Amino acid sequence: MSISPKDARSSRRKAILSLCSVLLIIGAILAAFGQIRRYAMAAIAASSRHPLKRIVMVDTPSYLPRAILDSLAQEAVDYTIFNRRHPKYAAEIRNPLDGHILKVLAAHYIHHPDLGYNAWIRQIVFIRRNMLPNEQIIEIAATYRRPAAFLKIQNKYYLISRSGLRLPGIYTAAQHAQVNWLYTLTGYNGDLLKVGHAFNAKSIAAGLALARLLRNRPYSRQIADINVAGVGKPSQKRPQIILITRWHTQVYWGQPPGVRSFFEVPTDRKLEYLQAIYHQYHRIDAGYGFVDLRGDQVLVPSGAAATQPVYAPVTPTYPN
Repeated sequence: MSISPKDARSSRRKAILSLCSVLLIIGAILAAFGQIRRYAMAAIAASSRHPLKRIVMVDTPSYLPRAILDSLAQEAVDYTIFNRRHPKYAAEIRNPLDGHILKVLAAHYIHHPDLGYNAWIRQIVFIRRNMLPNEQIIEIAATYRRPAAFLKIQNKYYLISRSGLRLPGIYTAAQHAQVNWLYTLTGYNGDLLKVGHAFNAKSIAAGLALARLLRNRPYSRQIADINVAGVGKPSQKRPQIILITRWHTQVYWGQPPGVRSFFEVPTDRKLEYLQAIYHQYHRIDAGYGFVDLRGDQVLVPSGAAATQPVYAPVTPTYPN
């Protein structure tokens, strides 16, 4: 069978087009390899000009000790430079041209609060490279959780944040006694959670809410503990929440803040009571073994089992 000149020309065009396509692909591959090689050479050159010297925490709060901040920085070193599961991180963290590894490091802090001291970090603000003339420093800025109270469980003390999240550390009675500006929640009978996990017990939520209300009041330093053993167990005899003073006397607070019932005065009234008692007696217990804030009158012990009013708001009178 003979091939016509027209078919022969079409076959040649197809062959030329195929060859051009192959050459374009080869050229693209070579260009990509060239770009990769240039990037690698630039990274090597940059690394040699700006070797990684330090990883530091910046813009840190004053309430966190240097040892904790150093441990947070060490966490970054261990996760990147000494990570056996991801050995490539060591080269990436040293490479001044690599920004992805910084995002990976930020995610590590947030998604693993149970490791080391990571639970102190609430959010990463930025992780950046600071390029100095002959070195680079990686700077980590974050927002941090503040301790809101101690939680006492079986004669050991644990710090918890405002949201009820357990912060790192186990504290002895002697260490706890040195921190007199934090309230201690007592009477909790639930399980101890791992670091970085939040307690969802109503008793702890109620204790933290009351701690926020009482903080910065003129009499706040007179309160040592907030006993929450009765929360969720309404009783006209035993208060749901009891404040323990630094003289080991008691202030019967009652139901959690914000809860309203027919049998107790509201939260605002109780705060007025405390302010008035403190103003008159300079002690929120009025110098008695206990003070009961739950009713229309503030009651104190009188005799073996009786009580007497020590303070009552003045009943307004109106003209006829």
